[in-house]
Amino acid sequence: MPQAAAHWCGPSGESVNHPLPVFPHPRGREFVDFDEDLQIKDILRAVSEGYSDIQLAKRFSTCGMGPSQGRHSALAMARIVAGATGQTVTSTGVTTARPPLGPEKIGHCAGPALFPRRRSAMHGWHRSAGAHWMVADSWRRPAFYGSPGRAQQHIEEEVRAVRERAGIIDVSTLGGIDVQGPDAGEFLDRVYTGRLSSLDVNRSRYALMVNDAGAIIDDGVACRFAADRFYVTTTTGAAQRVYRNLLWWQAQWRLRVDIVNAGPAWAAFNVAGPAARDILRQAGFGEELNREAMPFLAARELEFAGTDARVIRVGFVGELGFEIHLPFHAAQSAWEHILEAGRPSGLQPFGVEAQRVLRLEKGHVIVGQDTDAMTHPMEIGMNWAVAWKKPDFVGKRALEILAEKTPYRQLVGFSLPRTDDHLPRESHLVIHAGRAVGRVTSSSYSPELQSIIGLAMVPPDLARTGGHLDIRCANNVIRQAEVRPTPFYDPDNERQQC
Repeated sequence: MPQAAAHWCGPSGESVNHPLPVFPHPRGREFVDFDEDLQIKDILRAVSEGYSDIQLAKRFSTCGMGPSQGRHSALAMARIVAGATGQTVTSTGVTTARPPLGPEKIGHCAGPALFPRRRSAMHGWHRSAGAHWMVADSWRRPAFYGSPGRAQQHIEEEVRAVRERAGIIDVSTLGGIDVQGPDAGEFLDRVYTGRLSSLDVNRSRYALMVNDAGAIIDDGVACRFAADRFYVTTTTGAAQRVYRNLLWWQAQWRLRVDIVNAGPAWAAFNVAGPAARDILRQAGFGEELNREAMPFLAARELEFAGTDARVIRVGFVGELGFEIHLPFHAAQSAWEHILEAGRPSGLQPFGVEAQRVLRLEKGHVIVGQDTDAMTHPMEIGMNWAVAWKKPDFVGKRALEILAEKTPYRQLVGFSLPRTDDHLPRESHLVIHAGRAVGRVTSSSYSPELQSIIGLAMVPPDLARTGGHLDIRCANNVIRQAEVRPTPFYDPDNERQQC
């Protein structure tokens, strides 16, 4: 064995099965990992930087993180680390080679059965009503009601019910956080982009949250029920993350606020459509929800079905709508009571798929679907949600820098005629001059507009209204879509504000 190689075999007296097949290269290129082009000096640098543990050295140097998963480099790396740290290879250990090099273990296939499955208070009712389920974070939610073989027909029927009469959807999966205390308004001003301290009591406002880099991480609705008491909703997938963020920031700022994760104790459903107010009046709210007492974006605490409820006048689906939050234990009886009251008016339950079509017709963004980990408000036309005059908030400096630059991409609406084949789907690529320049973020057939509509993230020079996007669909078929302004439906928002 060459002298240089013997140095890396570990302390003297160590026994190894085979000599280390590393020897000096005439030009000093002693490769250890051919996937990552790593040499002995790269492993030694990792150790000298303090990453002497084999797992840390792997991640610092990326040795063993290529296609072979370290199968041809793990032992060599372990010997080098052992020699540099004065240990044996046995005590140093080797890293694990993972798939695709090796097959997936059968035990891993049983994993989904061990995942938590959260169910709303109305889960049993949904099941008996023929709900077809979908996974939303750890929740099981009704995608639509009816047989899977007629999914598109059922979804379109639910969409028409909301537009023409009224629909009710279970939104218990939304996060709900109580923020209370003398500094509650100031605290929310610091963590959300908008100014929430100026919100009047019994009013609500859209709340957008970004991180330190200015990237959108969540949105929801902030309601003020007293001078020192707010209720903030979050998206389904970000509920726990937002709660942790609020706790972390409070630990830094130590303001006079108390933060409670109230979501698990509450259930919620949204009643929306032209007949929504009349149905809720028949259900027991009386005149408390009339236009004067409950205008658009109002939020009130009312008694309903023998319990305290929080009612928010919102319009995510673009129609007259009331979001009702109430204690978990009272939710199913209230749900059934509203359905019974709405039967003469044609009230119909609808699922997530119909909700996504309805919100798409309004051009409403779903965080995490129409945005990614780098999307900032200016790219999706949400400058209006940023209170630039606030002294400070999380991500403000990053947004100020981004606002001075021309965005390199922009979210736009598009439409094209419906055909039976080759429809644009989410993540299909937008092609320009022979290369991919963007992607479809949302797409669906609109029963109201009788065409395919969608949203796409594209370069600004392709975002001009009236222009065209070439979308590569299945089987490499290119479909040409027209760039359209959003909202596609009711652009003056007359229906949701009535």
